[in-house]
Amino acid sequence: MDWSDYRPTGLRHRDGRCAGGYTLVTPIGGNFVYLLDEDGCIVHGWTVPRFQPGYGYLLPGGRLLVRGQPLVDTEVGVGQPAGKADLLLELDWDSAVIWSWEHETFHHDMCRMPNGNTLVIIWEVMPEELAKRIKGGLTPEQMERVTADPDFMPFLLQGMGVGGRPRLKGMLTDVICEITPEGRIVHTWHAYEHFDPEADMLCSIDLRHEWTHINAVQLTPDGDVLLSSQKLDHILKISWPKGEVLWRWGGLGRLSHPHDPTLTPDGNLLVFDNGSRHPIQARSRVLEVDMKTDRIVWQYCGSPVFSFISLHIAGAERLANGNTLICEGETGRVLEVTPDKEICWEWMNPFKLPFKGCISTMLFRAHRYAADSPELKGMPMRPDTWAKTNAEMGLERNARRTTK
Repeated sequence: MDWSDYRPTGLRHRDGRCAGGYTLVTPIGGNFVYLLDEDGCIVHGWTVPRFQPGYGYLLPGGRLLVRGQPLVDTEVGVGQPAGKADLLLELDWDSAVIWSWEHETFHHDMCRMPNGNTLVIIWEVMPEELAKRIKGGLTPEQMERVTADPDFMPFLLQGMGVGGRPRLKGMLTDVICEITPEGRIVHTWHAYEHFDPEADMLCSIDLRHEWTHINAVQLTPDGDVLLSSQKLDHILKISWPKGEVLWRWGGLGRLSHPHDPTLTPDGNLLVFDNGSRHPIQARSRVLEVDMKTDRIVWQYCGSPVFSFISLHIAGAERLANGNTLICEGETGRVLEVTPDKEICWEWMNPFKLPFKGCISTMLFRAHRYAADSPELKGMPMRPDTWAKTNAEMGLERNARRTTK
């Protein structure tokens, strides 16, 4: 969680316990998605004219599925959307667009399915009568106090909105849509039908402009879908396309505003618990949960205490060697930790970029791929193409200093 203009960036540590392979990162506010080698140097990248990527992951054959926003000529203010629609692109290894989809309320996450369709998250306006029943959130009197100082809300919202901003008015909830390659919606799952407005309350200090805020959609090996509700502090597993809720976990004393639920090879849940609304003290951690017993079986929270925190974005994934790759999103720090919670690889985003009224080093998520994975096998790496960028950002210099 540290930041200083004088701290080392790029590779800060690597030892023999790391899994190796290549790490995919998307610096928020930039024009590129980068692939890093074990030394934290750029060996490949993707960019599209007039497109600002926000988050992407690799498909087999070196293809990149990437969410982002159109690059607009006017400054995008704090909390504002860019353009009229958010974009989803599929790029080949050389950044050629081979598929695209756009929607004015598409946000946060997407997942390519084995049948070639894609799961996406979009905002929708809740039925008014249902919205009136939702409990929690700031009262009108409290909102008046919060907005009394015209500089306070812009201060709070700086850096927010890396998942795409809504362009709708009213109380918002989410729809999970399965879309065909032609962009036709074939299945939908409406979040408001599966939560209880009486029991699933907003946090007492949240704004009353959206209820569920689904920020992740992930397929399991069995074809079910994992979702995380940031506002309601829950992870759901649902059958697809039927939509039945099969498992639900979280709430007060367990999760607060989580991100990026995935399954480990053992079938446990791995999730980043951002912890921004935990009682007493905001704390972040990564949790592994046995979904059969609902018990936490492993967690990472950093040492020394208070050295690890990301309150509104982040992610984690279990690697083949049993280590865990963690993206501490707000600072742009990516670390690989052993089962004993020791850091064996650490990289800090060196790109300081303008983003919606502030300077950002944020990363929404990071992903690791083996050299012989379906995503990278046979793909040509061109490190010489990135020699100038690596030198300018100090990536090669720091790699030489920290590699063991």
